[in-house]
Amino acid sequence: MKRLNETMVGVVLVLGVVVAVAGTLFLQGVDWRGNQVELEGLFYEVGLIQPGNPVRVRGVRIGRVAGVDVMPGGEAVRVRVQVDSQVALPQDAGMILAPESMFGDWQAEIVSREQYPSLRFYENPPVGVIPGYSLPDITRLTAAADRIAENLTVLTDRVTMAFTEETALNIARAIDNIEDVSNRLSDLVETQASGFSQVFSQVQGSAEELGMAAAAARRSFQRVDGLVGSGEIDSVLVNARDASRNLSELSRDLTQTNQEFQGMLGRADSAFQSVNRLTARVEAGEGSLGRMLSDSGMVLQVESALAQLQQLLQDVRENPQRYVRLSIF
Repeated sequence: MKRLNETMVGVVLVLGVVVAVAGTLFLQGVDWRGNQVELEGLFYEVGLIQPGNPVRVRGVRIGRVAGVDVMPGGEAVRVRVQVDSQVALPQDAGMILAPESMFGDWQAEIVSREQYPSLRFYENPPVGVIPGYSLPDITRLTAAADRIAENLTVLTDRVTMAFTEETALNIARAIDNIEDVSNRLSDLVETQASGFSQVFSQVQGSAEELGMAAAAARRSFQRVDGLVGSGEIDSVLVNARDASRNLSELSRDLTQTNQEFQGMLGRADSAFQSVNRLTARVEAGEGSLGRMLSDSGMVLQVESALAQLQQLLQDVRENPQRYVRLSIF
């Protein structure tokens, strides 16, 4: 009976140890199916991460932290994790260590680094190693908050020293001056706005006049283009060229006629001189004409000749083309 009791106590102790070990392993996320792979991540620092902490993807637990150790050179910390091999990780995978709760528990989360461009992940890790980043823990946040509070205290003291009653009065006067300047600027803007309106109306009127002038010029160009296209301009140029040629010919004919007329005047002058000499001789009673003047019979003959000469001159005046031919063209 005593031996049976001792055996039962031994069995209960063994079962308790097995249950405790199995429970511990279960709580640590050990996969009994053996379909897990081990991954490594490098960090500048890891905070309070410990073996057994969970590893998550998109908030879902896929494994656990297997180990944490410092690299031999001391420049980085290596974190080994065991995750489910069936989970597809991002191509640019990164590992973030952060507090899991307010009670000091931490976790590792595998994310896409593209979603967190502001985080400083570990640079240039070896091939197959995930670069990591550790968020500050509550103690560091508290220390940072203390430094911020101290800086705020110093800033408040300085503001208190600088912001005296005189400073407040100066600021009030500056505000009044700014308001006065603003009112003056408003008046100036209104004045200039009216001037700009007048200038704009004048510019608009000028633009309309320019538009009408451009339209008239466009119509003129269209008419000229129509003339050029219809061939009328060619006929006008031909007529102008013919008229110019005719004027040139007329000028040459007039020049020739003038020269002929000057020659005629010269010959008439010579004739008049001859007549004068002849008259002098006649008056002196020389020659036949002189004798004729002294002889009445010859006078009658001369009168008859003069009558015939008058008839000839009358015919010349009435029909000059019989005796003088003047060609212009």
